Amino acid sequence: MHWVGILGCVAIIAACFMPWVHYNNVNETFTGFHVIRFTTGNYYGKAGIPISIFASIILVLMLVPKILAKRINLFMAALLFAYCIRTYIIFTSALFEGELNKLPGIYLVLVASLLIMISTLFPKLPSKS
Repeated sequence: MHWVGILGCVAIIAACFMPWVHYNNVNETFTGFHVIRFTTGNYYGKAGIPISIFASIILVLMLVPKILAKRINLFMAALLFAYCIRTYIIFTSALFEGELNKLPGIYLVLVASLLIMISTLFPKLPSKS
């Protein structure tokens, strides 16, 4: 499970650069780092920045062979998973049918955050000899 978590961290950072949704009314494709402000004033923010920061910290903590690092990692993975669910809900909610198209990047963010969460539940602990 250790390698699955590392792969999940790399995948979620890469998914932030992939297209997440395409809004038909403004003819714009959003990613984790490219988001425009709507004329109504709505602005979704650049969700790729905190996701990338969380994933980087989790990746470093996965490589540290200390019990405290594994506990902090579990907490950070839970925060990342919750933030990714929030991001999915915000980016894919629309008032009218056909207003937006969900693209593979948003799904990869959800799946990778779930993989990271599962891998932190089963950490690679140092053996006591």
